[in-house]
Amino acid sequence: MGACIILLSACKDTAEVRQAEGGYTYKTSGVVRVQHGDTIDNVHLTPETGAMVLSSDKNGERATLNFNHSGGDGYDMHVVIRRDSLFLDPMERTIDVEVAQDTLALGTITHRREAFRIKVNGDGKLLSNGDVCLTLSYTGHSINDNYTLSGTDIHVHCKRNAH
Repeated sequence: MGACIILLSACKDTAEVRQAEGGYTYKTSGVVRVQHGDTIDNVHLTPETGAMVLSSDKNGERATLNFNHSGGDGYDMHVVIRRDSLFLDPMERTIDVEVAQDTLALGTITHRREAFRIKVNGDGKLLSNGDVCLTLSYTGHSINDNYTLSGTDIHVHCKRNAH
């Protein structure tokens, strides 16, 4: 899903931000609950992968996390870092999820992509191996239909590139 910019701010110890600067590859994965009427399905998110660059300002108090995904769209997220912990400010974005569509007349179930407007919350860690891991929660609804979505175990693993 495109260019993502995360601002890391209010860092007590700027060394963690400075050490985290550089290039990463990332992957987003997880399972969400999609509800349509009385029907509830657990749906695996389509993995989002790409390149990410983390860079801080001259004081090391703020940084930008720039995600580049082949999907093309993007979003901004603000984060507070304390030592090795990241705390995300709530934000909204749009994602596509494959939902089941019951075709009763034919007795089959088909799938289609549905756009959802979601609220994102979460936190993360700067790991000792240099990686960044985020755990997110999603809540929202579909744009064109009567679906709701929720998930509390969405993971973004950003693996540090070799220098």
